Amino acid sequence: MNSWIVIAGSLCLFTTFVHIFAGQINPIRPFLASNLNDEIKATLLTVWHMISAVLLLTSLLFIYAGLFQISALYSTVWAISILYIIFAMIFWMVGAYYFKARTLWILPQWTIILPIGVLGLVGVW
Repeated sequence: MNSWIVIAGSLCLFTTFVHIFAGQINPIRPFLASNLNDEIKATLLTVWHMISAVLLLTSLLFIYAGLFQISALYSTVWAISILYIIFAMIFWMVGAYYFKARTLWILPQWTIILPIGVLGLVGVW
């Protein structure tokens, strides 16, 4: 078993459930109750659920690859790990643009996304 990759996958699975369930309370419900155009709401809600699917599938891939030490999947784990690090950087940059240093607590998602990517990379190395 590759513990680093399994931990990354477990953290990712936890993030998936937080995203799906807690995310419905804030920001999804207030967003859907807003006066935005329905096309904008539908588009952003679709992206929200696409992210849910990515989180779920990548967490399962990490866990599977790590539990059974499937080295043939390690290049995929590496690529996904890099993506998670990039996702964290995007949260950081967008948050810094809008909220400056307050992004650390207004958009804290990067604090859970970054360790997923780092743990995945450590496991591959």
